[in-house]
Amino acid sequence: MGKSNEYESLREAILEGDQEAAVAIGHEVVESAENLLEPVDVASGVIREVGDKFGEGELFLPEMVLAAEAMQAFMDVVTPRLEAEAAEGASTGRGKVVIGTVQGDIHSIGKNIVATMLSASGYEVVDLGVNVDPMEAIKAAESGGASIIGLSALMTTSMPYQKEVVDLLDAMNQRDDFFVIVGGGPVTRDYADDINANGWAPDAAAAVQVCDEMVMGPTTPADTNLIYKAAE
Repeated sequence: MGKSNEYESLREAILEGDQEAAVAIGHEVVESAENLLEPVDVASGVIREVGDKFGEGELFLPEMVLAAEAMQAFMDVVTPRLEAEAAEGASTGRGKVVIGTVQGDIHSIGKNIVATMLSASGYEVVDLGVNVDPMEAIKAAESGGASIIGLSALMTTSMPYQKEVVDLLDAMNQRDDFFVIVGGGPVTRDYADDINANGWAPDAAAAVQVCDEMVMGPTTPADTNLIYKAAE
């Protein structure tokens, strides 16, 4: 099966909530893909599409749940390989990232994909899970020596907690200590600018790109004139 056909089959399997097909495709890409981040990025894009369709009323909750389960089934197959590659690339030492889904939000799939792709790209990732209190995120980054705090929000009602992390860092005179990157279905580039985040990413692949620019660039979190954003 060609790469384009394989990726289209993956897209269809997730959209249709076909876990069996998603698992089969997962095994195929583990065997054949030179870069596993590509199919993972495809799958991430499908989940984002599903979320958009749900928000627009084109899909209903049961369909979204089935799609998420198919996505998770695919990730269950490819994640061990990604983790093995991450272990091999650990010596690259790109940096340490604390990541979590913010308070009031228990969605984990998107956050998990970003964490996996960052690990596979050579980052040390501390995953705080879901429903993470703003101060918990800051303290984890501080105690763990992380340079980046990644905050996911999949609901508009939880987005203010991304802003609260930035506001707390300002109040504690620690804004220059950490880069803050935000993402999630309802989170936009403009919103990231409005809350003074250092970066925004529409998907997992872009999140890796933005983190690379942060840790490899000459700037610090205080350099607000140079805000890293991935292209929409």
